[in-house]
Amino acid sequence: MQNDNLIGLKLDGRYEITDKIGVGGMSDVYRGRDIMENRTVAVKVLKPEFANNEEFVRCFRNESKAIAVLSHPNIVKIFDVGYEGDLQYIVMEYIDGVTLKDYIEENGLVTWRECVHYTIQILRALQLAHDRGIVHRDIKPQNVMRLSDGTIKVMDFGIARFSRQNVNSANEKTMGSVHYVSPEQARGDKTDERSDIYSVGVMMYEMLTGRKPFDGETPVEVALKHMNEDPVRPSEYVTSLQKGIEEIILRAMEKDPDKRYQSASEMIMDIEAFKQDQNITFGYLDEPVQRIKSGSKVMSSLINKLESRRLSAKKNKKEQPVPVYEQEEYIADEDGYEEKRHNYILPILCATTVTVIIVATLFLANVILGTFHTAPSSSNDYTMPNLVGMNYYDARASYPEIQLVASEEFNQDYASGIIVEQEKAEGRIVKVGDAIRVVVSKGTRMITVPDVVNYHYNSAYAALTGENLSVLRVETESDDVAAGYVVRTDPAALESIEEGSTVKVYVSIGPSTEDTTVPYLVGYTVTEAEDMLAEAYLEAKIQYVESSEPENTVISQNIAEGETVTRNTVITIYVSDGTGIVADPFEDPDEGLVIPGEDIPGIDIPDVPYAPTQSQVTIDVEIPASASNTFFFTAYNIDKNAEVSEQVFIDASSYAGSYLQIPVYGSGQMTVSVSIRSPRTGMRTELAVYEIDFDTGTYYCTNYSNFAFTIVDISVGF
Repeated sequence: MQNDNLIGLKLDGRYEITDKIGVGGMSDVYRGRDIMENRTVAVKVLKPEFANNEEFVRCFRNESKAIAVLSHPNIVKIFDVGYEGDLQYIVMEYIDGVTLKDYIEENGLVTWRECVHYTIQILRALQLAHDRGIVHRDIKPQNVMRLSDGTIKVMDFGIARFSRQNVNSANEKTMGSVHYVSPEQARGDKTDERSDIYSVGVMMYEMLTGRKPFDGETPVEVALKHMNEDPVRPSEYVTSLQKGIEEIILRAMEKDPDKRYQSASEMIMDIEAFKQDQNITFGYLDEPVQRIKSGSKVMSSLINKLESRRLSAKKNKKEQPVPVYEQEEYIADEDGYEEKRHNYILPILCATTVTVIIVATLFLANVILGTFHTAPSSSNDYTMPNLVGMNYYDARASYPEIQLVASEEFNQDYASGIIVEQEKAEGRIVKVGDAIRVVVSKGTRMITVPDVVNYHYNSAYAALTGENLSVLRVETESDDVAAGYVVRTDPAALESIEEGSTVKVYVSIGPSTEDTTVPYLVGYTVTEAEDMLAEAYLEAKIQYVESSEPENTVISQNIAEGETVTRNTVITIYVSDGTGIVADPFEDPDEGLVIPGEDIPGIDIPDVPYAPTQSQVTIDVEIPASASNTFFFTAYNIDKNAEVSEQVFIDASSYAGSYLQIPVYGSGQMTVSVSIRSPRTGMRTELAVYEIDFDTGTYYCTNYSNFAFTIVDISVGF
């Protein structure tokens, strides 16, 4: 079966292939439809020419194993793995976005705010992988997807490795893209979490300068530069670049892994410190290290020798048969270079044999030496018994000649009071009266499930894992909780469970997508209209207008009765203020047609001065990466229809992909709407809604519109 014939095929009777969306070195990616779940998916299919190659099949299956143990909003999800005939495929989350590589090439440079926004998300994804013992080993912009809202998704764990398993050094030869590879990976040495951190540093370098730190005509030349050369400092290309972020990049790109950040979380801490103070310096660049430069005779000679060897090997491969253990395969990577894939059968067999001999020798030596230390030499000696598994008090009663010194720790495998570890091994000869340390189990530690309902999933995940609990994310529809926030947990909040237990976290994907019908509201009171809209799963926006109708009576609505709309659509109802003046809410003699969502002429939100003497809570207002132009930002108390902050004027492009901090004043609990207004047109619309608790100084976002900036910008054309 050829890949060209896959379109229209239904894999496992469930995944219908619709079109090809990507081509890689060892696999093709298709867009498909999961018929059972009624969702769009991405289907990654191993190319037929590699189906019988054990190395490629291993890499392909390894990707599914790696992602299967990871659940994180910044890592592409895996739904299924399957085989059908000669086809091997992985069904993954479909990402509607562009690769970070394409985004960099399109923009040339990205701002430092965007750079740190993307980098923190990548590092959070890697931190989870590293905590699960997985090293990605192929971090590069081609393997990072950027969604339209600035969210980042890390993908392609094809050559990932479980860092805690025993790995033969030959396996370390599998290399990612040469432009982003760490020096130890280029040398074929052992890789760990710090190798991924090096690659992240290279990506930051490219985002902020628009160029890679090392380049060359061949992959060998680029790899040698990674191993031996210092990169040109980013500030030499971008003179306005702050020293703090340059220090972060160059620390991540240290040749010696011990001099790099030792974990993703450590690097995040420095980035967060830089976000708070762009003038910060860390002192990482005070001791420059001298390394071989590419222009030296030694480097030139080494490059020539390695290149000659590569070309000779390629030529010999065509001219004469090669022994099985020396065969090499080539595959094009995204940089256009050819990457070697080695067969290391003979070295592996040799290493295995040597290991068996060493283990056997050590075992024999231990047996021989043990015979000289297991027999008491005097009446003051005794042979140490095995106490592990005994109750501590029973052990003291059974062996009165032993002076036990106990310490306690939680242990999931042994009940409370049971000895789990002893200082002297069974069979050792010790003196009567010697103090022997033992560790006694306190039993399984019980954890109270934190109350994370209405938390954003990222915050809930951090709170639960911080209590040594595992998290299983379950997505569910909710009419009451905003998308991305926690609806409930199982077990429920404040229940007591064993440490290490799994907590199911039900995360809202938003309201039901079912449609609903708009009711007729004219003539009803505003309270009745709100109740009718709530019953129809619709939201009400109230605008008071001058009218001769009785006060609080609905005189018009912006969407007519009987119209079919999606749930949670906002319906604007125009309500009489009872002043006796007749006014058409849709027509103004001076202004003409009122744009839906715009302030009605003559009806202004009253400017109630905020009180600086009240409590202050500073909220973070997210600004989409696509935002531009200038805007006024103001926070309003929704219940009192009053301003509760100063009016803030900014250029949105300066904060794109980051956030704006707005101090809000008040007391108790308050529902606050943050609106934006164009200084060019006066058009105002709601951006976000926050619930603020001034007593505790906390808040959370309950609604956010990614389209607010677009709506205001479009109004310029009216």
